[in-house]
Amino acid sequence: MAPELAKFYEDYWPSEMCIDLLETFHKKARHEHYEAVKSLMACKLKEAESVCAHIQRMQKYMEQLERLNVSFDKELATDMGLNSLPLSYDYFVQTYHLNNTEMTLTQLHNLLKIVDSWMKKNHAPSATSSPVLPIGSGKGKIG
Repeated sequence: MAPELAKFYEDYWPSEMCIDLLETFHKKARHEHYEAVKSLMACKLKEAESVCAHIQRMQKYMEQLERLNVSFDKELATDMGLNSLPLSYDYFVQTYHLNNTEMTLTQLHNLLKIVDSWMKKNHAPSATSSPVLPIGSGKGKIG
């Protein structure tokens, strides 16, 4: 225990000290939880922003929440990633759902890097000119 903290609690009974510490750190963890959820929900990819930086930022918030005992299954994490994409990725999102593919956020990240590079190479900013990629072996696979 830090000397300052030990000095502060020197007149406390051990049980009182434990209760006080739990209350203090629970409040801090609750605030950190709120801020991480708020930031994660606000994550939206901007048209000129790097897909890599965007997904990495989302993963950072999810890891922060996992350290606070909030768990994400891979479907929720992937759905949050898909939901954070701008309109120019709508065709990609539709194709993703048609393929009935299940991916982790990391796998989605890798696929989005390919789509992003294709869109930049072909200067395809609109939803109608997004690439169609066969992204799984689901029942609705295109291609």
